Amino acid sequence: MQDWNRSASRSTQAWLLLLLLLLLTAYRLWIIPRLGVTLYIDEAQYWTWAKDLDWGYYSKPPVIAWLIAATTAVFGDGLLAVKLSALLLYPATAWLLYLLGRRLYDGQTGFRAGLSFALIPLVSALGLAVSTDAPLLFCWALAMLALLRALEYDRWRDWLLLGVAVGLGIMAKYTMGAFAASAGLYLLTDRQRRRAFLHPGLWIAVALATLIVLPNILWNWQHDFPTLRHTAEITHVSENAKTGNAGEFLLAQAGSLGPGFALAYLVGIGFALRRWHDPRSQFLLSFSLPLFGLVFFQAMRSEANGNWAAPALIAALLLSVVWLTRLRTRWWLGALAINIAVMLAAYHLGDYFQLTGKPQPARLDPLKRAKGWDALADGVRPYFAAHPGAMLLTKDRTLMAHLSYELRDLDLDAVAWAPNPHPADHYQLTVPLQAANGIRPLILVTQSGDDDVAPRFARREKLGDVIVDVMPGLQRHVEIILLEGFRGY
Repeated sequence: MQDWNRSASRSTQAWLLLLLLLLLTAYRLWIIPRLGVTLYIDEAQYWTWAKDLDWGYYSKPPVIAWLIAATTAVFGDGLLAVKLSALLLYPATAWLLYLLGRRLYDGQTGFRAGLSFALIPLVSALGLAVSTDAPLLFCWALAMLALLRALEYDRWRDWLLLGVAVGLGIMAKYTMGAFAASAGLYLLTDRQRRRAFLHPGLWIAVALATLIVLPNILWNWQHDFPTLRHTAEITHVSENAKTGNAGEFLLAQAGSLGPGFALAYLVGIGFALRRWHDPRSQFLLSFSLPLFGLVFFQAMRSEANGNWAAPALIAALLLSVVWLTRLRTRWWLGALAINIAVMLAAYHLGDYFQLTGKPQPARLDPLKRAKGWDALADGVRPYFAAHPGAMLLTKDRTLMAHLSYELRDLDLDAVAWAPNPHPADHYQLTVPLQAANGIRPLILVTQSGDDDVAPRFARREKLGDVIVDVMPGLQRHVEIILLEGFRGY
């Protein structure tokens, strides 16, 4: 009878979580068109990648492009269609958190972990945008679950799932490579688990992951390793580097979890260390502290983006939920309520200003970077209508990505200004302006003038300016310049 009641309770928790995740996803699908946003720069760039599928791109591996290509092939190139994969992957990752929590502890812990993940500020923010973090976090959580199942049941399907999850995770974002360090630490902390290093299943998983990543390695080889060079550049410590942004990085982690769960994680670390003999404590610490520590070290040396340690938040959140579950339910509900309030405030801040009849200033709009690009493109559009056959020329990836997306109906040929030997972005790598392009007129759209460009052409004519007042404190302004007769760099 007790087993039946336990099974019924577990089933109820699972269905309730699925219902809440479905409602939350529907809410985000509803709110996005109301926010007045278009695509962020990275989203627009990923969309252009999806139109030219490959095994790699300048700054990232290819999974994000594959996902956008899949959703836009079915639903078109609209705003929600581009973002759809992320809107589905985050609740899917929340479900994996439920399975992890249930396997390690119980159904209640799993339910709370899954729901908490879906509402942490990191997911509330990234859940509105398609980014490489969505497939990365999903693959990281799936690999954690597969590793646990492989060690417990020693079934080939679990070892193979581990290899697929790690391989696809690396093809989503190279951060997934840190999974090996966390998994290795977890295996080393127990004599019985150390036997896994002699198990063929583990090495088959490693071989499978390597095989999945191999096409991206070959792509990098063929293109002079642009992705690896870019990764090295953003993590490099130069002579003129700042002292680091370690404090900002720590605040970003607290902000990503939310204050309640961040505080609970800090307490949970001590709780887990005191119970280090417990394999569950070893697992959660192994999959959170190493990546946090690695990126924190980078932040001390130079700079680190707040989302570079995002996968560590999965185990960190689970550990915080475990600690809060030991207390009264109201503590977990309180931490959850804070995150819900933050989400609602961010999503509906524009509604507040609309109700008060006041314009929303740019400094109070966390979404401003994704606003005004559609209006700017509408201002640029007539110049291409007046000069049929002209190619779009830009000096930076921001304008190239946004204009390529917003003017997609024109099917423009576009080229990037690329005067340096090594490309500085995806467009300089794939569509650089070359001598062969000089036979056609070019329309340069620039935010920084053309003093460095115009001397390389036989003819230059300024066609006009496009100025868009997006909101108080935010204006988008570009110059439109007709260029003919490219003389080379």
